[in-house]
Amino acid sequence: MEMTLQLSRTMKGQDEIFNNGHTLRPKYRQLLFTIGNGISFGELCNKSPHCKELEAMVNELLQSGFIQALRNMANPQPAPVAQAAPAAPATPLAQAVPAQAASANLESARGYVLEFMAALVGTKSPAYRKMSEVQDRAGFDAILPMCHKVIAAVASPHQAAEMEAEVAKRLAS
Repeated sequence: MEMTLQLSRTMKGQDEIFNNGHTLRPKYRQLLFTIGNGISFGELCNKSPHCKELEAMVNELLQSGFIQALRNMANPQPAPVAQAAPAAPATPLAQAVPAQAASANLESARGYVLEFMAALVGTKSPAYRKMSEVQDRAGFDAILPMCHKVIAAVASPHQAAEMEAEVAKRLAS
């Protein structure tokens, strides 16, 4: 297994840990707890150096849906630098197009945050509920810091920063 592979608990894994599922054997529950919501396979190996069957256990948890493999976060791709477009004449149609684009960008960013939170925190979080009720940019900007704090606390500060970077990219496009 690749050492940089990022592992994270799924909703099923969250339920096993936090809702007293107790369907797994103790070694697997401990591994699930250690994986948390963001650890590389290499870090996991360092935390459990004497566990000979670690890779097999991780594969079992992956196949049974308790954990998931996230994309490699070691080398994030930089966002492309946008070139400034020539200014369009200020007509009602020219003003309506950017407003529609901003609305689509906001909806894209909002949908991304909701998916990100559902995967890492769950849909029962107050932050998830408030984000799902957002109607405009001001409301989005007011709730986003709460979502960041929840993800940083429950998952990791790295994943919270990743979410914010993707939101900024979606709002800017």
